[in-house]
Amino acid sequence: MGVFDLKSELAKYGEYHSNKLNVSIHMVFVPLILWTFLGISTYLSPHELFSYSASIASALSQIPGPSPLPNFATLAMLGFVSFYVILDPFAGLLTVPIIYAFLVTAQQFVLTTSNGIGVTVGLFVFSWVAQFVGHGVFEKRAPALLNNLVQALVMAPFFVFLEVLFICGYRPGLQREVRSEIGTRILKFRREQKIKAVSSAKATE
Repeated sequence: MGVFDLKSELAKYGEYHSNKLNVSIHMVFVPLILWTFLGISTYLSPHELFSYSASIASALSQIPGPSPLPNFATLAMLGFVSFYVILDPFAGLLTVPIIYAFLVTAQQFVLTTSNGIGVTVGLFVFSWVAQFVGHGVFEKRAPALLNNLVQALVMAPFFVFLEVLFICGYRPGLQREVRSEIGTRILKFRREQKIKAVSSAKATE
């Protein structure tokens, strides 16, 4: 299954996020990074890249508030949601209204609020700093994005969302399997670090 194997994807991301404080930081700032990313990308690329079909435009008009602009941010979120639905159809569909709300509010904020882009960039930078602090101080391991940027950025929102679902009792069997796989990966990483440390010490003797 490769990239579409949910357990594998969660384990790959989760091995970099096993410390409870670091996970808590991510649960706060990953959604904020997603929201600010949508705002920044809308500001940088506000022009229309496609057109809604008549049926989709009609359906969107039934939803209160403005519709998502047909720009890069909307295309990116269509890709994210499609990936999540493939990984887990039920959980993936549950992300749709959340991502929709993020998309619309972020787009409107940067385009209609005085200095909206300045506030958005500030929150974006602060959120990333908070996450690096979480990794450096609590996790004591470099972020997953340093090994696989795309996988880390795309999986991060879904990882946080599933963490919430797991707390609510969603798919306990999957949660146990993922926790077990994460534990195995962390033990392997620590063994490799010890071997490197021993090798480095011998090299300096």
